[in-house]
Amino acid sequence: ALATNPGAALRYLEVIGEGRPLEHPPLPFIAIPTTAGTGAEMTRNAVLHSPEHRLKASLRSPLMLPRIALVDPETTLTVPPPVTAATGMDALT
Repeated sequence: ALATNPGAALRYLEVIGEGRPLEHPPLPFIAIPTTAGTGAEMTRNAVLHSPEHRLKASLRSPLMLPRIALVDPETTLTVPPPVTAATGMDALT
């Protein structure tokens, strides 16, 4: 999304930036989740970490939905057990 929109990323980030809406659609992309349960592959949100500000900031836009989500359960087989447990709880709440 940031590759197709002018200016610095901070223009579009909430909390630490201006929170402006995206002006142009992002390049088409395919989401491939590697954890189960969060559903993040089909949301319009991106969370970016800013070490400078010591926080995570959100970029939200209906333009951010992927064209396709490829869900392959085998990609979750190598996830550490604590991550599997956390994403399982995320699915239940």
